[in-house]
Amino acid sequence: MTVPSFCFRLLRRHSFWHWAAIVVGGFAVVIPTLVAAASDSLSLAGKAQLFEVDLAERFLDDGQVRVRRRLPSVEHPFITYNMSDTAYMTGIYCAMQTWRFLATGEEQASERADDAALALAHLVEVTGQPGLLARASVPTDVRWFDDGVWRETSDARYRWRGNVSSDQVDAFVFGLYVYSEHLADAEERLRAGRAVGAVVDAIVGNGYRIIGFDGQPTTWGHYEHDYVVNREPMNALLLLQMLKVAHALTGIARYDEEYQRLIDQGYARIGEQAREDEPPREVNHSDDVLIALALYPLLELEQDAEIRAHYLEAARRWFHGDAYPGIDIEANPFATFLYRHWTGESDALDDAVGSLRELPLDMKWNSDTIDAYTDRFGFMFESESAVSIGEGRVRPIEQRGRTWSFLVHNPYRIGGNRHEDSPFETNGLDYLVSYWFGRAHGFITEER
Repeated sequence: MTVPSFCFRLLRRHSFWHWAAIVVGGFAVVIPTLVAAASDSLSLAGKAQLFEVDLAERFLDDGQVRVRRRLPSVEHPFITYNMSDTAYMTGIYCAMQTWRFLATGEEQASERADDAALALAHLVEVTGQPGLLARASVPTDVRWFDDGVWRETSDARYRWRGNVSSDQVDAFVFGLYVYSEHLADAEERLRAGRAVGAVVDAIVGNGYRIIGFDGQPTTWGHYEHDYVVNREPMNALLLLQMLKVAHALTGIARYDEEYQRLIDQGYARIGEQAREDEPPREVNHSDDVLIALALYPLLELEQDAEIRAHYLEAARRWFHGDAYPGIDIEANPFATFLYRHWTGESDALDDAVGSLRELPLDMKWNSDTIDAYTDRFGFMFESESAVSIGEGRVRPIEQRGRTWSFLVHNPYRIGGNRHEDSPFETNGLDYLVSYWFGRAHGFITEER
């Protein structure tokens, strides 16, 4: 079967391609597929308020943001969470609440950003190993069930999850940068700088690797020159980001000196290739989000035109693609707003806002949760089936399936699973970070 080139997108760490087609006589025959559609009566601001309330009440734990809420089962008759990406989500949440404060001046947003920044600093301290970030922590007296390797602190107050990845460090640095630049007072900025500096010192001191509690490099904790050249050029940007932010927050010269050393070694040029430009087997935007989180501080802080040109080229390939299309055709709101902020391009703003408007609540929650919220907040929600023909083109967001983040999820895949209750529910941080970045930067008006 010959697959059109526009069907392909980025893949590095995830592979589960599915085609809604059959092959007959050597030709691809596309078959009708039943998909879910949905609509609600919420305004953009109303949907943001709903996701804010839900996240705070059901996913926020002492400043840490949990990803998937695991519903009670026979084996585990209590609510718990999948916590592998807590540091990642908390970093993004810290930035989101900062942008919410910039847009509204609401004290609640400031307080929640403060709590998230404290939680991020805690995730460095809880491991008991200088500069080692934990993926998540929970008090030892809390009922808990999650995979991964967990360890208790020496005082037995907390258990924490190890095997931290470059993903977690990227979002951790991003969140503390946005918070420190726009909201933190002098003491809070100093604390954030100490946390970022400790993580950077450990990575640089260990040969551009994240060394875990066991003394071994973590699975996705590599930034070495050979690694970024031959395997993961994206990590060149991630290492530059953390050094640039560490210098901005602390003023310590050695971070800038190390940054300049990496520039001389070609890391900024290598970073231009952060987004792979070859046909993957699955559309997955995990790395695209990581690239965005790295580029944001780099493009905010770097003043040298020659170095900035490398970052802008990385951004161009990330958004527009080269041999294969980029994110620009997917009506991705966060990506569209970011690229507009960096370059002034604005052609896709209406489509991006449309994705926020049409985001279906059953992408996140089961029917009983939605019913409870419609009663509580007084809005209407309808979910119905619709027939859509084939694959290979971007699906409107209302046709996509359940996901923990539509910023990462495959926008080409028809989602027929939203009518089925799931053992997990997820939060709306993907909506919130997109909406509040758009509000804070003037791409979404309060009236709209």
